[in-house]
Amino acid sequence: MRKNLNQLYTRQCLFLLCPLFVVFSCSEKKLNPEDVEYRKDENGSEILFELGEDEPYGKNKRSYVTEKYSNGGIRFTMGFVNGLKDGNFSFWQNNGLPELNGFYSSGKRNGTFTAYGKIGEIIYQKNFREDKLDGNFTLYYPASNSDALRFFDKLYEVRSSKSLLSWKRIKKMFSSGSVDPLEIKVKNHLRLQAQFKDDFPTGPYKAYFHPGTLNLTLDELLREEGEFSKNEESKGFLVAEQRTYFPRTSALVVVLPDGVRLETLHPATTDGFSRAIDEATKVILEIPAYRNPDKNPALVYTIDDRGNEIVPIWSSDIKRFAIRNLDGYLLEKVFQPTYEAYLNEALVYAQSVVKQLDTSNDPKVSIYEKNGASVDVVGLDESGSIIDVFWSSRKSKNKKPLEKRIFAKRVKILRGWENGIS
Repeated sequence: MRKNLNQLYTRQCLFLLCPLFVVFSCSEKKLNPEDVEYRKDENGSEILFELGEDEPYGKNKRSYVTEKYSNGGIRFTMGFVNGLKDGNFSFWQNNGLPELNGFYSSGKRNGTFTAYGKIGEIIYQKNFREDKLDGNFTLYYPASNSDALRFFDKLYEVRSSKSLLSWKRIKKMFSSGSVDPLEIKVKNHLRLQAQFKDDFPTGPYKAYFHPGTLNLTLDELLREEGEFSKNEESKGFLVAEQRTYFPRTSALVVVLPDGVRLETLHPATTDGFSRAIDEATKVILEIPAYRNPDKNPALVYTIDDRGNEIVPIWSSDIKRFAIRNLDGYLLEKVFQPTYEAYLNEALVYAQSVVKQLDTSNDPKVSIYEKNGASVDVVGLDESGSIIDVFWSSRKSKNKKPLEKRIFAKRVKILRGWENGIS
């Protein structure tokens, strides 16, 4: 009887311990970097081995190499099968923010690799197939030192605002300075978008300016665009047209006939434009004739955030606005050469002329329009000659109306490419 009870007790103990044996036997093996080494096989490929072992690390079963920072945070975790990188992996910064993650399949990169910057912002996202770039290729601007300072100042504010006895605050007090990536949302600033196939760029690409502190669309930030060949025989070469654009206007400035720039920087607004026009008109009248014998005008230039001149958008040679009709003749009414007069008087009058023509049922109107004629707001010089068109009833990609000239997207360099040759 006692023997049977002992056997029953032994079987029960074994039954209870079985799950523990299964857990320990199935647990993932993890080693530190100092416990493994790379060795080259007969093909010259590097295979990872545990020190003192003859079989590749992770023989037929995924095993891991992991490293920790001195503060206890994980530096990286990398899986290996048969000595080759395999599966998802992650690298982390010493403050807990991500640094790099991706996926390996039998030692080859596959899928999306994402790298992160000092505040957790995305630096790049690259797609791979069989260890070659294939698919989306996206770069982002890294955060500046000032961005990092603002981020950690904001982090301190967020944590300080929590209740003194809140679990989240207590947890952060004992987390060795670690940062939860979800604590503060970081904005990523796109730098480049492209596509790759078999390690070669293919199809269209676009590059962008950094927005700074402005809330701008990608179209407004467009810096460069072009196209790579999709043909196998010319893969990786630029084709068609490549356009590089001027940066966005940051301010307006008046430049004298001798090229000297006035000190006043006018804001890139309608009010700033108005003041710049007035300044150009005033300063040109103050220049003695002997200093400007050719009677060259003062110009209003757009400039970028580094102070570089982009293009002139106004000339002091403009003495009045007028309206040119469909027949090419000027209407009698003229307007003062100020921004307010253009916007509130000349433009309104021109649009009323167009409306009258549209409702006139005059057969000549359609004939003029078929021949490319338009109603225009034009700028006249001292002699009454037309020297600029500031608005037109016929839209044109090459001619921007005055009110849109401040921020108009302008091509800086235009190149034609054929199989990599410009």
